[in-house]
Order: sequence, then structure tokens, then C-alpha cells
Amino acid sequence: MQSCTAGFARLDITPPLGVHLGGYFTVRIADGVLDPLYVNAVAFGEGEKKAVLIVCDLLSIYGNAAHEWPVQIAQKLSLPREAVFTCHTHSHTTPVVDGTRDPSDPQYDAWLLRRMCDAAQMAIDDLKPITDVKWAQGIAPGLTYVRRFKMKDGHYQTWAKVLDPDIDHSASEGDETVRLVRIQREEGPEIALVNFQLHPDNIGGCKYSADFPGVMRDCIEKEKDNVRCVFLNGAEGQMVGTDYIGGTLPNKIMGDPGKSILLGTRLAEYTLPLWDKCVSTGQSGLKCGQAFISAKTKRDPARMPEAERIIAIHEAGKDAEEIGPTWMSTPIVAEAYALRRLEQEQLDYVEMVISAVTFCGLALIGIPGEPFCEIGVSVRKNSPFAVTCMCCHTNGNGGYYATAEAYDQGGYEPRNSRFVKGVGELFTDEASKLLNTLQ
Repeated sequence: MQSCTAGFARLDITPPLGVHLGGYFTVRIADGVLDPLYVNAVAFGEGEKKAVLIVCDLLSIYGNAAHEWPVQIAQKLSLPREAVFTCHTHSHTTPVVDGTRDPSDPQYDAWLLRRMCDAAQMAIDDLKPITDVKWAQGIAPGLTYVRRFKMKDGHYQTWAKVLDPDIDHSASEGDETVRLVRIQREEGPEIALVNFQLHPDNIGGCKYSADFPGVMRDCIEKEKDNVRCVFLNGAEGQMVGTDYIGGTLPNKIMGDPGKSILLGTRLAEYTLPLWDKCVSTGQSGLKCGQAFISAKTKRDPARMPEAERIIAIHEAGKDAEEIGPTWMSTPIVAEAYALRRLEQEQLDYVEMVISAVTFCGLALIGIPGEPFCEIGVSVRKNSPFAVTCMCCHTNGNGGYYATAEAYDQGGYEPRNSRFVKGVGELFTDEASKLLNTLQ
């Protein structure tokens, strides 16, 4: 590890008030700040080779910016395209950049890109020799739950009422594993990476907040001296912080900042005991790579009249009256908007990129959207590296990537997806191949 280096930087990216918040099917315009938003940058080096991980407290980056910004950042830093790994925490009380449903703010977007470049450059300027890279994996029970259910009448649905007696069981297994990576340096703060899979959608309202990732970072840094913590959200496609079946404590403060505080604090409490259990990867080296896939979409001109009818009902505010309850109407409305977008853009296939950075036995594998937790479990299992962290919303965003089983069941995620059945397995296979190539 003698030739390997790492650097860190953090900058505030809290927008001015009045910027649209993303994540819902209703308009929300920011009217206050609960806590600041940040961009965290970690630089990796081996000799003359460099790569940078950029993590933003953002819902996501969509549209052209999702593809163009990593390239522009790479050019700005004189790095290869594959050496820039941008991902987002997916907090639902943050802006969306270059959105489709939710308009973004061009002035904020331009400033944000500059801040991301600045943070990345500052992290590179902070590169210092590392003494070790250590890791551990544990369990964080009672925080993240599958939001998809088989109901007693036989149908499957996304969301339900807490303690709904009509729920038979969860539609799939969840993933409560948490990974801690400690990058120890000769000088400067230690860098801690925490990888866990959970939707940061616990507050609602119209005030900026990093949600539980910000709370968790603060807790770790207050407990551990001279440490800088970065949260990497994992394969969280169907994972949320509400226990619909058991009705445990987090549900009692849903929609309140207290829930994000509780979840972030508990995640830190489960992570901190791993600190002294971390073992060295015993490896060195830095490699970067990307794999490009072409995914078939649901585009179907014959479905457009019905899609436009659904959109008209939704925009008239008559979902409950003419479509059905939220669990039924939201997937239908989401799919209608997805079909409209595909038709407007004439998209039969979409090219997307899977990104990877491997450093001293650590593998970061980035998916451009929201993979189901089964995808994260499979990719980690197939990885040849000591520790593998899957990161959602990386270098793009194509939406949800559900399993084939979920497509057969139905529900919000597969209906909201722009892609046909099989897209989840496509990402699983190609991500695994990429990691094995880099090994």
C-alpha cells in the first residue's frame, strides 16, 4: 500500500430557497432548511493514477446532466471518464437536477457542478499516503424494510397501512447488512465509508434536509476523533424505513424530522461496534472501469391513449375517485408518465453505464438508478474483492431496476420502470462481469 494515497474534501451545497424538491408526484418548493446539504469527495491514488468518488446529498441527477456531468468533471480534473464516480444519497428533501417531472433550477445546477468539481479537486490536492484499508460487515436490524407485500387475497402491492391485517407477508427478503470501510492515512483525518441500503424518505415537507445520512455522518464524526464519514446508499430500490408488518418505533414519528434522527442515530450505533472489528484487506492497487449496457424499454405507441387518460385524471386531482387508493393509483400514474416520456423521446433502447472503482481491496460498483436489494446481494456475493459496496444513483439515473420476480408480481417499482422484465438481472450479470474483469 506504500504507493497508494487518499484524500478528502467536503463542501456545502445547500441551495437557496425556492428550488423544487424531487421525489414525489406533487409540486414541492423549498421554503426552509432543516440541515445543510453537502458534497463529499474522496480521491484515490496509486502513483500517477487517480480516481475520485463524489457523493452528493441530492435526490439524483437526471436527463442530459446525468451523462454529461461526469464527463465534464473528468475533463476539468484531467482524469479518464471511468475515474469519476458520482453518486447521490437520494434524500427526498433535496433538489433534483435536470428533472423530468420536477423542474430544476439552472442557476443552482451550474453552481452545483462547480462545487462538485471544486470538492473533487480539493480531495485530489489532499492526497496523502495510506497506511491501511480495513473493513467489516455487520447487521443493522430494525431500520430497513421491504415495502412490497403479498396480500391475503393473493395480489401483490407496494405500500400498505402500518399493521394492515390484509398483509400476508413481504414480497421478498430484505437486506439489513451494513459495511464499514476505514481508509487510514499517515496524515490527516481517517476516511470512513458506510454502505447501507435504505430510502432517505422519512421527513416530507418542503425544507432541505440530508435525512438520515446526514445524521449518521454527524454521529460517527462526533464519536470518532479525526474521522470524516461518507454515506454510500446501496441497493435500496424497495427498501424503506417503515415496518408495515411489525409496526415498530420508527412508524410513530413518520413524516417528522425525528424519524430521520432516529434512523441515522441507530445506523451509527450499529456501525460503531464494527470499528475495532475491521480487518485489513491486505491488498493494494487502483483500477477503474465501466460497462455499457443497452436496455429495452416499454415504449408502445398503442398504449399512449390510455396513458394520456390516466395523466389527465391525475393532473385533475381525481386519482382516488377514478383510479383507486394510493397503492393502486400511484403505480398506474407513474407508468403513464414513463410511457409518455418514452414516446416523446422515441426510445426503444437506452444505453446506460455501470461504473467501478477498485482501491486496495475495496470495490465500489455504481448502478445508474435504484436496484432492488437482491441485485446488491448477488453482486457482492459474486465479487472477487475483499469488500464490495454497491452504490445507487451513480453516473446517471434510469429509475428502478426490479427483479424478474417483482415484474411477475406487479407493484409500483416495475410499473414505474421504463424497462421491460429482465433489466434487474442484466445489471446483476454485467456488474459482476465488470468487477471480475478489474480483479
